[in-house]
Amino acid sequence: MTPGLRALLADLRLADEGASEDALAAAEGEMDCELPKDVKELLREHDGGEGTLGPRKRSLQLWSLQRIRAECDAQEVTRAVPGLVLFASDGGSEGYGWLPRLRKGRYGRIPLLAAGAHEFEPLADSLEGLLSALAEDR
Repeated sequence: MTPGLRALLADLRLADEGASEDALAAAEGEMDCELPKDVKELLREHDGGEGTLGPRKRSLQLWSLQRIRAECDAQEVTRAVPGLVLFASDGGSEGYGWLPRLRKGRYGRIPLLAAGAHEFEPLADSLEGLLSALAEDR
């Protein structure tokens, strides 16, 4: 984990254990997609976490690999937006994810009851950039 990412996650209770390589590979096979490299790196170290982000204490739930797999099938937004991989939320109606078909701003937010890709708001080109944007309330 980069020092910048570690600083952004300072107020989160991160899981003590990480996800195994076998579990990551199995999840990607089941979801028929590849998780972004930086999200996989975080999951290898900490399989999820929960807390707040930034000076305004924005609620953040970083999902475990098991929840990422479950939400891939359960969320209507992932069916409405093909290729979208959700990996976090605000604990309410906003999801945070990765839409690999975009050239820029592949990491962003989307309402969990979204009707389509037009509702995906690109915020960054990396996990650290996304979390920084959220912490700054962009």
